[in-house]
Amino acid sequence: MNKSSLRLAALMVGSLAVLAAVVPPVSAGEAGGVLPPLPLKAGDPYYFCLTDATETALAKARISLQAVSPNTVVTYKAHTCMRGTLTSGQINTDLTGLSGEGTGGFAFQRDAERAEFVHPRVTLSPDMTGSWTAEHAGRRIEMFTSTKVGAKFSLTKVSATDLPMTLTKQGADVLADTFGTSPLPAGTPFFEGNASFDVLNSLTAPLTTNP
Repeated sequence: MNKSSLRLAALMVGSLAVLAAVVPPVSAGEAGGVLPPLPLKAGDPYYFCLTDATETALAKARISLQAVSPNTVVTYKAHTCMRGTLTSGQINTDLTGLSGEGTGGFAFQRDAERAEFVHPRVTLSPDMTGSWTAEHAGRRIEMFTSTKVGAKFSLTKVSATDLPMTLTKQGADVLADTFGTSPLPAGTPFFEGNASFDVLNSLTAPLTTNP
């Protein structure tokens, strides 16, 4: 197990210790063998920012990045980005990783042609590699993957800073179905992700709340 995996495991074990302090005991039948996921408090807004190469490719194809309400398109770190808010997240108590969900979504449009992706979700494995999914045309697809580059965590926060989000074949195929060809090929960094959410704030709240 590498250092990143060991650190995440330690974080989860520490969180389980907190849970043990704040959750009343249950019977073996009620426990079901595995504790339920630990809810995480949503933190800062999240941003999906176009890379320079993606912005150039979209402009050449006359395709614009748009946001699905309540998300917005903003300039962040001198890049065009979709800004949303993390609504929920959890640490899986079976030590299989972290997950989070966000508001709204994003879309790509050229004239009447539009590819819309809503209910974005990320799943991070113990080694901090990620799978970024969204719903398109009524089905959930994996749009992007990421490595641990740019992903960080501590005892108080899990975050991603300028994290390269690589377009998957499934994502490229959806764009090609909509626009005739994908503006970028699969395997290319498409967005850079920025997001964060608190780890211990939501877990320790019951210990610090006044009676």
